[in-house]
Amino acid sequence: MFHIDAAVKKTVYQMFDRTEEMVNEDVHTVKKWMETQPHLPEIMDETMIRNFLNLNKFSIEKTKVKIDMYYTMRSLIPELYAISNPKLERMQRALDNIYVCTHPTPLEGTHRVHFIKWKESNAFFAEEYTMLFFDVLEVRLHEDFMVNDVVIVDFENVSLTDMKQLTPSLIYKQVSVYQKVFSLRWKSAYIVNSPPYMTVLMAFVKTVMKPKMFERMHVVADSKILSEVFSEEELPKDYGGQGPSLQELTDMMRHKFAEHQDRFDALDKLTVDESRRPKKLSNDDVLGFHGNFRKLDVD
Repeated sequence: MFHIDAAVKKTVYQMFDRTEEMVNEDVHTVKKWMETQPHLPEIMDETMIRNFLNLNKFSIEKTKVKIDMYYTMRSLIPELYAISNPKLERMQRALDNIYVCTHPTPLEGTHRVHFIKWKESNAFFAEEYTMLFFDVLEVRLHEDFMVNDVVIVDFENVSLTDMKQLTPSLIYKQVSVYQKVFSLRWKSAYIVNSPPYMTVLMAFVKTVMKPKMFERMHVVADSKILSEVFSEEELPKDYGGQGPSLQELTDMMRHKFAEHQDRFDALDKLTVDESRRPKKLSNDDVLGFHGNFRKLDVD
């Protein structure tokens, strides 16, 4: 499902003046660093480290920060990570009502396309779809060659009542995890079948997202733009193409979750020991997460 051609990998490495041998050295460097960080709960496997290097354009220092945040976020927003295991009943129920999936064919060889669409109104599952999306990224850390994302969110079946679940606090957490853990490496994002009130939501998103990333978002009233993104052979049947349907893609993703169930179970037990952190986190914004989130909840 996450196959990337070897030639594409080589091209990506060349973009950042890396070779396979140099990347292997970078992976070793990061692993040795992790061994000196007693607060971290494990030594990450090499495929995951390689993907964090990809996402951070092979900057060792940025990669260290993002790997640290991969674990630290679990303590900063435990209310979301506590429900992230896809085997949980509430997550299985959400998967029955939401398409959360990834297209097997990357655009331009490297841009992995994600879809989120609700099957019907009044079944929004805001927290659940948030964590299902990050569960997809967890699977990709283990199997994919992560470079850039294209995210497509379809609001066709979302009511105004549903939208009320997208609180400022939740949006802030969504964007924060995507930016501070996964580097928000998207090529573009498409909000399709957008309702009129989407302008209010986007106004808030603009305040918490990096300007460069916000500019890559396209909000449109229908889904015709997707025929410009995909070839007819790859465009999902749901949008008039010949590609796999969103249900087929979601079933494939569900199978991937099951394949990685041991990892999701292990994640439930991974915690950062702040008492053993060698030095205080340098990112004050991260340290202020709890205060920021609580204020947003009150507002």
